[in-house]
Amino acid sequence: MRPTRHFWIPFRGWAILPVTFWHPAYFCAFSLIASVGSAETVHELEALLVRAWHFEKEVLDLPMDVLRVDRDAIDRSLATSVPDLLGSAANLYFTTSSGFTNVDIRGFGENSGLRTLVLVDGQPLNPSDMGRINWELIPLDSIESIEVLRGGQNVLYGDRALTGVIKIETRRSATPGLNLEGRGGSFGSFRESISGSFGHKGWRLRGGATQAQSDGYRENSASETRDAYFILGYIFANGDDLDVRISIGESKFTYPGGLIYEDFKSRPRSSDKLGLEGSENRAASVTARYDAQRDWGGWEVLAGFNYTEADFAFEPERFGSNQQDGFHLKPRFKLGEDATVLIAGGDVIYSALDFTAHLDETRRLVPHEADLHEQRFSPYFLLEQELTEQLTLSGGARYEWLRYEVDAVSYNRAQLSPVIVTNRGTFPNPNYKNPPDRIDAGTFRQKLRQDGMAAELSLNYRLHSDWSLFAAYDRVYRYPVFDERASYQGFPLAEEVNTALDAEEGDNFELGVKYLGNQHQVFFTTFLLKMKNEIIFDSEVTGSHPSARGLNINLGPVDRYGGDLLYRYDAGTWGLSLQLAYVATEMKSGSGRGKAVPLVPSCVTTSQIWWEPKEALRLSARHRYVGERFQGSDFRNENRPVAAYQLVDLSANWRVSPHCRLFFKVDNVFDQLYAETATQGLFYPGNGRAFELGVKLDF
Repeated sequence: MRPTRHFWIPFRGWAILPVTFWHPAYFCAFSLIASVGSAETVHELEALLVRAWHFEKEVLDLPMDVLRVDRDAIDRSLATSVPDLLGSAANLYFTTSSGFTNVDIRGFGENSGLRTLVLVDGQPLNPSDMGRINWELIPLDSIESIEVLRGGQNVLYGDRALTGVIKIETRRSATPGLNLEGRGGSFGSFRESISGSFGHKGWRLRGGATQAQSDGYRENSASETRDAYFILGYIFANGDDLDVRISIGESKFTYPGGLIYEDFKSRPRSSDKLGLEGSENRAASVTARYDAQRDWGGWEVLAGFNYTEADFAFEPERFGSNQQDGFHLKPRFKLGEDATVLIAGGDVIYSALDFTAHLDETRRLVPHEADLHEQRFSPYFLLEQELTEQLTLSGGARYEWLRYEVDAVSYNRAQLSPVIVTNRGTFPNPNYKNPPDRIDAGTFRQKLRQDGMAAELSLNYRLHSDWSLFAAYDRVYRYPVFDERASYQGFPLAEEVNTALDAEEGDNFELGVKYLGNQHQVFFTTFLLKMKNEIIFDSEVTGSHPSARGLNINLGPVDRYGGDLLYRYDAGTWGLSLQLAYVATEMKSGSGRGKAVPLVPSCVTTSQIWWEPKEALRLSARHRYVGERFQGSDFRNENRPVAAYQLVDLSANWRVSPHCRLFFKVDNVFDQLYAETATQGLFYPGNGRAFELGVKLDF
């Protein structure tokens, strides 16, 4: 640990400029406030420790853009979910449509969440297909901290960490306590939760349950969620730490669908669906982690199992069931503590998906089914060498072997039902056969093997105890998920299995500066990401079957460059934070050559200011700006763009007593009409003005 020291803070209001560029009034007000509050004062630095490299390390010694959201920040946020929290605290860009909440780091637009890895105590929350992440499995009261790592992280974290990692650590406190929360608000929303913890000698126990429901802002957009978790931990006499976490949850969503532009503008709360489209989801996960520290370094072993099941209905005669399960074993070691540190490990991952299509709601008639399996093994290492007291060089590599298998079967639909239903009655089906005959279209089996490598090289220069600079290079990659490789869901594509689809690869370059003081905090990173064979869905590719159209392909080169900025100021009784993410994109080949990647806003900002007029009362205001972007699948940038929007949120948090807090929120204060996303002429409206009142009890 580097020693703390006393220093003078020289900041003035200029630090506000980038985030409030579009609003001169905001800039003037914030600049004046920051200038008054930043009088030269002596403060003592405190180290901010993160686990971005698996083991605790000071944030200024890491050659990467890393932001930590701790337990106190989670409590103050009044957020209801991880996406809600990180949209505010980390300026991450989330979009939600039809029950799917997608995160976009570094500008990938459609299916951007496939490039960001979400970990809970080291276990991936990402599904093995393009389906939804079950965010409800990680209630906020179970979380100790979240670290957002921007940029290529494939060496230490493997597949899907192409643009970053959202690393969630659950609570390990053994302090006895009971927590109750209830909140209700606009659009028929209610949320109740209970959690508690207990510790005795080396044992600790925490558990909780949450249920929530909402009628939704739009017609046919109701949702219900229920979840529970249980965490058991034990610290051995030698300091070794064992944790076991069990989570279960279920959710139900109704899909209102998209609206044509005229309806979006005049009737944004409407839906052209009948309330029959939606999904019911069930999920469970178990994670065990053993953590040990020794004089020579330390080691950790993580093992986990997860299971998800989804029953969905999209259109008449489009029903299906999707079951996924996976197993993860991830041992890792750290050797050395001083000038030379080696981190090494290996991941063993098994994923399986069983898909069944159905012809009706009874789910007895099965025209198509498929089994998919994937096995991975990937060893890695990262070596850190201190060249001087201020300068550190680090580098590493990961090699990944993958084996993929799909077995899909389609049946003769005319033979499935024993009866034929007509408007004149029900008659025996003369073609009925059990089991039905297989048909060639949609029946296939394929095995694939792939391998690839990630690498990184970085320099970190510690100017002194409060400043650091870094430069980093990452060779990044991502393997195709099940949906991208094969048309196993029974809808013909140009090819049943795309054996020519390669993993995405690219080169990521970053430069960054970090300043960490008691009152001021500045993180600024610039990047250039040059993708070589990005994966997209091309609807114009045709196949041999008359109705077969579209295929996931390797697009070719795509360039992205931009930067991320964070400025925070904390004067004790008031403070502000300003965050900006800028990205420019350009496709270098295909029909969109020279055009921007769809659904990528060039700029996203989050500005917040808070005030505590009394120790027990906290008032805050937030401004959110999301820039204009092109519609999904509009690679030629020819269609009506999705307009930029601005949202203002207000909240008040009052501690009535040591055990009781009341809070009140107003989101989208000015009832701004905006589209979260749009694709092929259909717009998905965001929520209008919403009020929420709640109470938290802590004993």
